[in-house]
Amino acid sequence: MISINISDLIWTIINFLLFCFLLNHFLFKPVLRFMDDRQARVDAKLSEKREAEALAEENDARIESEKEKSRDEAKRILSKADSDSAEQHAALMLQAREDAAQDRKDAEADLEARREKTAETLSEATPELADLLARHLLGEE
Repeated sequence: MISINISDLIWTIINFLLFCFLLNHFLFKPVLRFMDDRQARVDAKLSEKREAEALAEENDARIESEKEKSRDEAKRILSKADSDSAEQHAALMLQAREDAAQDRKDAEADLEARREKTAETLSEATPELADLLARHLLGEE
């Protein structure tokens, strides 16, 4: 038959409870505290990472927006430059045509003045030339 010694049983229970208390105090609580601290650090790092990712996404969106604005501004400037260039070209061509027309009118006026002067000189010199020609033909020189 099995005999149970009460004093051994009491000491075993006391030893077991003391062992549980010591394990709890020196092993389980420090390990749990270490695990909780580690989990808090990991959670903090994850939170920092999420914030950094959100900030990076926000910066990327802002940069992309600024790039788009810059592209639009560049297109607007190029379009305006093309428009201004075309306007200047048209204005220069019109001015060149007007200058050419004025130069032609001036040349025609100068030519007409010379023609009139030549005709006037010729009409003034015609009697004298006719006289010289008649003398030459008649041999009176």
